[in-house]
Amino acid sequence: MISILFALLQSTALTAPPPPPAPPWTAVTRTDATTGATSTSALAYSADRNARLVVRCDRVGEPVVSIQMRTRAGLAASGDHLVSVSVDGAAPIDLPWEFPGSATMNRGTVAVTKLTEAMSKAMSITVSTKDGEQTVSATFVGPGTGTGIKDVLAACGYELGVVPQPVKPTAK
Repeated sequence: MISILFALLQSTALTAPPPPPAPPWTAVTRTDATTGATSTSALAYSADRNARLVVRCDRVGEPVVSIQMRTRAGLAASGDHLVSVSVDGAAPIDLPWEFPGSATMNRGTVAVTKLTEAMSKAMSITVSTKDGEQTVSATFVGPGTGTGIKDVLAACGYELGVVPQPVKPTAK
């Protein structure tokens, strides 16, 4: 009888709630268990949580930093086109971004350097583009301090405000 009661109590015990999400722009590193490849990212969600802005370092072969905007509705795959990034209401930085499907991203070293430098101390970041004929725009809280963005850049060997040199191929 006691074992049945104990089993019943265990089955009705409350499970711990999941941990709260990391604060915006906190750098998080993940390692792929299969390949051992690492990625480090810092992100913020828009106020309506329909979009997220991500600064990400991928270390597969040559380390690459990208800036990505993902929306809940997704973005159609298409050729590169302009994306406007406005920091703290200043004039937008208009650059061509890739649209591989589901998101938009920029991984050009000069563009990433310019954007991360502008975004690093921002209080507010607005990203706008077109998805077909529809305008897509989202506003994100900025990091205020460059810490999370700097951590992502450092994970790929980048330095805030400095365009990285191409990685030299290893001799065979």
